[in-house]
Amino acid sequence: MRTIGREQMLDISVGGGFLGAGGGGSVSEGAKLVDRILQFGTGVELASADEIDDDAWGAVVAGMGSPVASKSNPRTYSPTWAMDTLAGAMGFEPSFVIPFETGAGNSLTPMQVAIQKSIPVVDGDPVGRAVPQIDMTTFHLGRIGISPLGLANEDRITAVLRTESSYDMERVARAISSELGGVAAIACYAMQGADMKRHIIRDTTTLCEGIGATIRRTQAEGGDVAAVLLERFDAYLLGRGVVASVESGIRGGFDFGRVELRGDLPLDVAFQNENMVASRDGEVLATVPDLICAVDGRGVPVTNADVVEGMEITYLGMAANPAFRTAEAFALFSKALDVLGFREDFIPIENLIDRD
Repeated sequence: MRTIGREQMLDISVGGGFLGAGGGGSVSEGAKLVDRILQFGTGVELASADEIDDDAWGAVVAGMGSPVASKSNPRTYSPTWAMDTLAGAMGFEPSFVIPFETGAGNSLTPMQVAIQKSIPVVDGDPVGRAVPQIDMTTFHLGRIGISPLGLANEDRITAVLRTESSYDMERVARAISSELGGVAAIACYAMQGADMKRHIIRDTTTLCEGIGATIRRTQAEGGDVAAVLLERFDAYLLGRGVVASVESGIRGGFDFGRVELRGDLPLDVAFQNENMVASRDGEVLATVPDLICAVDGRGVPVTNADVVEGMEITYLGMAANPAFRTAEAFALFSKALDVLGFREDFIPIENLIDRD
């Protein structure tokens, strides 16, 4: 177990922004979240999965709602209130907290709970990237129940949701979040340490920190961030150029759209919040659950909410964690892919693209 402070948190946010694969929150908002975390202390305890007792109880905590709305109504206490709501409903005292995903925001959100309740945050998550839906996790695949779910907002309006299906949980939680102004926090997937160890993707927070530190140092040295990430993190170059067009629309509470990149290495990217499919001239180069990540001309990770016409972007691909590369995991994305017109089977990125 180690204590992480401001520099480490900022690196985690930047690295999470990259691994967020087009979602998971913006790096600029992540920096503000670090300030809100450190209102309550000087650091947060980061624990490896194996350092958590088998019989200890904890849960996943994340933000839910509109990234735009959260800029004017940021979360400070609601993640902790969501955890307290869930723990009260189930009758346990939380001893650890788990990130929902990697992202500039959601890698940090559980740290608000950790520092306010003096409990560790686990170095890992059930996705290893950002995803648009709360059932797209290794915990769901491992049959850990998402119900009940605790929800809270900054006005301390709280709710406990119980559903039979993860689909209904996603639908109802998002509807409540929308009614609360598009900004809420959730706690779900309550479990004991033994179950967490069986199903979590380990050390993803440390991976985010390493990527973020690499980006920070490369920028300070005036280097090519994309080139360094390609070399050090087993990535694939997917596209490089200038954004020619962005199409985006909201369906069922999600941002669906496409980015058209033109220039040195053209690319078309289809997304549902996060990047789902990358192709060139109709040839698929990468699909979820593998990662399609983006950095701008300065080497700063960008989300689809950040992308505008004329922006210089390099897209890099990375293999998802093996635990999230199964046929069962790919099936979680089938509805989103169908909306985007993609109806093929998953093919790993290493079988789709030549590194050269």
